[in-house]
Amino acid sequence: MISQDLNKELTIAEAAQASDSMTWKKAWAIFVAVGVVLYVAAYVHAERLVMTYGQHSRWFMTATAPKTDYDIVILGASHAMPFAYDDMNRRLEEATGASIINLSIEGGGIVPARFNLDYFLAGHTTKNVVYVLDSFVFYARQWNEDRINDPKLTRRAPFDPALVATMWKYPAARDLIPGYVSGFYKINNADRYALDVAENEGKAFDKVYKPNNAIDRQRLKYLFPAEIDQDVMNGYLASFKEMAETLHQRGIKLTVIRTPLPARVSQKLTGEAEFNAKIEEILRPYGFAMHDFSGVDNDEGLYYDTDHLNRAGVTNFMNNHLVDLLKSLSPQS
Repeated sequence: MISQDLNKELTIAEAAQASDSMTWKKAWAIFVAVGVVLYVAAYVHAERLVMTYGQHSRWFMTATAPKTDYDIVILGASHAMPFAYDDMNRRLEEATGASIINLSIEGGGIVPARFNLDYFLAGHTTKNVVYVLDSFVFYARQWNEDRINDPKLTRRAPFDPALVATMWKYPAARDLIPGYVSGFYKINNADRYALDVAENEGKAFDKVYKPNNAIDRQRLKYLFPAEIDQDVMNGYLASFKEMAETLHQRGIKLTVIRTPLPARVSQKLTGEAEFNAKIEEILRPYGFAMHDFSGVDNDEGLYYDTDHLNRAGVTNFMNNHLVDLLKSLSPQS
């Protein structure tokens, strides 16, 4: 039987439609709420895993540093990293009597170095910065802006507003902020249950490299461009100068070192003396110094690959040169 009261029929239809709409809204609200709860749980779990398995990620080290004040911060690319492999940093601290944190980063140029230093100085202090110098990192964007725009860097980084602020300070790193703040990179880290140890630290540090000309050429071709873009280099030298000036203003001493290289490698490099002169020219007005150790302790048995010191090489260099230099930076009373 069809109702004669059209208004009543319309009211009933509208009420049914509204009820269906409310049902769908409630269903979606429940669905979203459950999704949010699950995501938050995954985020909390991922954050706990970072604290459990984190170790040598530089942003993790800064966020969890056991001290507020340090004597020495070490910066640089992969030639600086072996000084923190295994127990080397502890041994270096014991030998020098200084508190040391190594924030070097594989393939890291002056931009990542400044980023790591700025983040560190947001909550810590240091008397000295030791920058392990490599010329190649001043020649290309891939070692600089591209390097700090790498989501892998955030996978072991605990949440820290100071890190977000540092990312915002560097335009090249701003794209990382949404993924870092949301925990997306940590939640989706396939290695979240593995200890945070550099590949070369775990597999190569105790090896001795057998020289291979083909591998050496491939390595140097990867690092150095066929032709140096002077504008690119000058831009990164200017950034280095800004770091030196900032450290001088803050009363922090900057010391630049070049680590040992095998003779067969250093002989293949061109323009290194001219590059060193540019660095020294930048350092001179601030009273900062550079120490070139590239020609010492360069026995073939002291490297685990073309140009990186192995355990014996690090120990040898520390005992013969580095300990004395670091002692002079932070003399003990």
